[in-house]
Amino acid sequence: MTETQALRERLLSGNLATRLLTAAVGMPIIIAAILVGGPLFAALIALSLAIALGEVAVIVKLEPRSALFLVAVAGIGSIIAVSTQPDVPLLWPILATGLGIAGAATITAVRSVSQPDPAQLRPILLGGTTMLGAVAYLAIPGATFILVRDSHQGTDWVLLAVLAVMSADAAAYAGGRLLGRHQLAPSVSPNKTMEGAVAGWLGGFGATLALDQILNLDVEIWPLVLLALVLPIVSQLGDLVESLFKRAMDVKDSSNLIPGHGGVLDRLDSLLFGLPVVYFFLQWTT
Repeated sequence: MTETQALRERLLSGNLATRLLTAAVGMPIIIAAILVGGPLFAALIALSLAIALGEVAVIVKLEPRSALFLVAVAGIGSIIAVSTQPDVPLLWPILATGLGIAGAATITAVRSVSQPDPAQLRPILLGGTTMLGAVAYLAIPGATFILVRDSHQGTDWVLLAVLAVMSADAAAYAGGRLLGRHQLAPSVSPNKTMEGAVAGWLGGFGATLALDQILNLDVEIWPLVLLALVLPIVSQLGDLVESLFKRAMDVKDSSNLIPGHGGVLDRLDSLLFGLPVVYFFLQWTT
């Protein structure tokens, strides 16, 4: 077998065909929602975050019909809804969600635990803490999807962020398959390699600069270069953060909902770190 054939075999040895087919179906829907914006885009974001929250609940063995989970879903919905209203501070739904989860955990403990037994109280406390952390992890960065979309040239900036992050993910996957030799973080994600990380950074950097030219964004070149340098690094950090959670919970994927890609949380992890970077970049440059 020649070296070229060996490299091709390594690339195709994974679920690349399934990943590509799923992306071919899903990407037009995502792009259409970004272009349309408004309630449709906000609803897609809220639905995606709620599904990701459900995946977290399943991983930590929290009943999806529990009061804790339902309050957390309501919190995500309220945070995304308020993010569409520029005159309403996001602090209020965030605080209300925190108080709601704490209250739901307390009421659940009072109603379901007859004795002050730590073995019974501990799962309730851990469930409440997990839901509170999951809402902060999902909904607060998720709100920046809406805030960026509603900014000047917002459609183009969301497209740049999503496509650049996805380009970094794809380049990291391909680079790791073809060239991966040295593990990046074996204790967190044994399949990630330093070569893949470099390929991902190069892919995200190049995609950011290319998309700026394609979309004709109103930004100076040097701030854009800084964004191109930082965005793929932060997006890969988001991937590692989710990998850390899955490794700690001893699961491979957040779910099998998206063929070839795992769950919704697996697709959102990089974007949940990437979109806030774009949001703060726009706050800095406009």
